[in-house]
Amino acid sequence: MYRLLAVRKNLPVGCDYNGFSAGPAGDCLKSANDRTREREYSMEEKPPVTPAAAPAAAPAASLAGIEDFQKIALRVGTILTAQEHPNADRLLVLSVDIGEPTPRQIVAGIRASYQPAELIGKQVAVVANLKAATLRGVESQGMVLAASNSSGFVLLTFEKPLPPGSIVK
Repeated sequence: MYRLLAVRKNLPVGCDYNGFSAGPAGDCLKSANDRTREREYSMEEKPPVTPAAAPAAAPAASLAGIEDFQKIALRVGTILTAQEHPNADRLLVLSVDIGEPTPRQIVAGIRASYQPAELIGKQVAVVANLKAATLRGVESQGMVLAASNSSGFVLLTFEKPLPPGSIVK
């Protein structure tokens, strides 16, 4: 058996979480209506998780094996047209040539960072084997890759021109 102390956050100034004070003796002593409650748990039981006890940082992602990475078909795509999504403020609807007989329609959440006209002719990295999804009423047949920071999105592009559909390794 072990003991868990559940501590309230509204401790008076100078009190620590053990109920002791740096000031006059007795300021933070435990009482029936005081700051701590004790409960015993057996080793098989787990104490309840509260939002306050949850870590601030997200847990680290599990590592992907080479087999996982090989499942993703990354291709070079050339953006042929770009227009604002009719039903969404953050989305653009792109027509992208990835070396197939017909261009792919891809919906991307990059509207805050790019004007449609500046995307025409840009070569981007595309996930070509992603299941089609409907975003705000418009079908998306892939995904363009982008990085983000506090100022917005930056599309992954290539420093030299490549034929549409080239495999990204």
